[in-house]
Amino acid sequence: MLKTSAFTLFFLGMTAAALADPAPMDTPVQINGLETVCTGVGETKDDPKWLAYPIRIEFSNGGAQYLSGATVRISRGSDTVGSLDCPGAWVLLKGAPGEYRVDVTIDNSSAKAVNASFRMGSGGQKRIVLRFPDFQPNQ
Repeated sequence: MLKTSAFTLFFLGMTAAALADPAPMDTPVQINGLETVCTGVGETKDDPKWLAYPIRIEFSNGGAQYLSGATVRISRGSDTVGSLDCPGAWVLLKGAPGEYRVDVTIDNSSAKAVNASFRMGSGGQKRIVLRFPDFQPNQ
């Protein structure tokens, strides 16, 4: 008889996310009804079409400089909506109104995970800046 612990399932889930292919840059991708875009690098980050996404999540270091390459897990209540590996500095989200949570780690680093809760709804774009103070500002 095979027994699987919750820890083992969590570890396998996180490992699968970490090993996933990176999300394509500047291309909308559907994940379980949530539209995501990995962007934030170069001139394409200024494309006006990105303003249609109600949530913009940014990754930065302790000096407020952008960080690229993050594993992002999005949940709603106790359910994980999806995960993506974003090689950019921003993730844009568009989905059903409601309360969400995002948990982010920077790829290939020992920096602590950072998370935020937010409400997706109507109105202008909400900017959520997740800071990773373990990363020192560029000199």
